[in-house]
Amino acid sequence: MMLLSAVYLVITALAVLLLLAFLLRGGVARPMTVWGLSALLPLLAALSVALTSQARATQTLASYHPQSVPVVVETAGEQYDAVLSARQAACLERAKRLQIDTDFRAEKDSEPIPLRKGSQVTGELPTQAVVEALGVKGQLNCPEFRHVVTKK
Repeated sequence: MMLLSAVYLVITALAVLLLLAFLLRGGVARPMTVWGLSALLPLLAALSVALTSQARATQTLASYHPQSVPVVVETAGEQYDAVLSARQAACLERAKRLQIDTDFRAEKDSEPIPLRKGSQVTGELPTQAVVEALGVKGQLNCPEFRHVVTKK
């Protein structure tokens, strides 16, 4: 994956150099050629960044071993105990780090656990790098977490 990313990066650099050569020597290339290269550059840059991000996410997740984790969430003086799956723990870490007001249901028929900006979470959650890598890979799905709009 890193090799493919490097290939796209080299192609992008070559396209930039070719475009600069055409722009510096006016009249050498047709306008559609310059326009085509100009239009191609953002696409090549986006592909290079996406492939690099995917490769880094894969590398980060190589040492990650998902497991269930017990946590205690303290919100407004109340404590809630839960055993979370690895995916739920990653979603909890993201919600806590981003300070998102959410209600979380560990199980379908259970009471919601409120997670607010001042909530304290005790338990070993995945690291931020792992959670971000899961998001980049498209593996971070959080249906148990519902965003709560609080009126100010």
